[in-house]
Amino acid sequence: MSDFSIGFFTTSENKEKVYPYLIENELFIQYNEAWVGKLSPMDWEDQPRPENLALSKEVPLLYVMHAEDHGFSMKILYKEEEKFHFNVSYEVGVELYTEIGIELFGSNWWQDVNKRDERDKQIREAWVKQLEQKGVLDNFFSHINLESLKTFQLFGVSEENISKLNEILTVKNCAQDSHGMVYNLLYYLGFEQFSFVAYDYVSSGEDDRFTILNP
Repeated sequence: MSDFSIGFFTTSENKEKVYPYLIENELFIQYNEAWVGKLSPMDWEDQPRPENLALSKEVPLLYVMHAEDHGFSMKILYKEEEKFHFNVSYEVGVELYTEIGIELFGSNWWQDVNKRDERDKQIREAWVKQLEQKGVLDNFFSHINLESLKTFQLFGVSEENISKLNEILTVKNCAQDSHGMVYNLLYYLGFEQFSFVAYDYVSSGEDDRFTILNP
């Protein structure tokens, strides 16, 4: 089953400030020692809801959306403004991968099970080079730099870890392993094992990883 995780997060020290902005059908969770999360079935809406905009006047909010088969998005909302954003599509370049496979090994290259893994490795090596050379991923990273990443200081992220984020969020890393890049980003922000974190999953009562903070 593919992972679809989404929610608004802030640091645990801001926990008490969140309660007045909780509405019906929301869950407030202790994600880990460092982070609390505000989960709603309406988190998939394109624009932040009024209660989240209002809460952002009080505390910075980190919006995280991970649709494993499609892409990843992260935003920082503070004082009712978007202070940072990063989006990447996992679907970009798929056609290019197919073209390279056909060019190197023919249209049915994957049918030979004995050679499939080795051929996939060769295709990916060529694919990574072309993704970089053609600038296919450039738009995702055009605004990512050390200065823009300093916005994470709103959550107490250290300068050392901000430098690490700058090393992680690159076209090269994305081309080589976009999912790995995203999980490294989450790890250095303190979101270890970030998967199946959303209202639908947690509200089912089957996930006991998190403490529910609201009744």
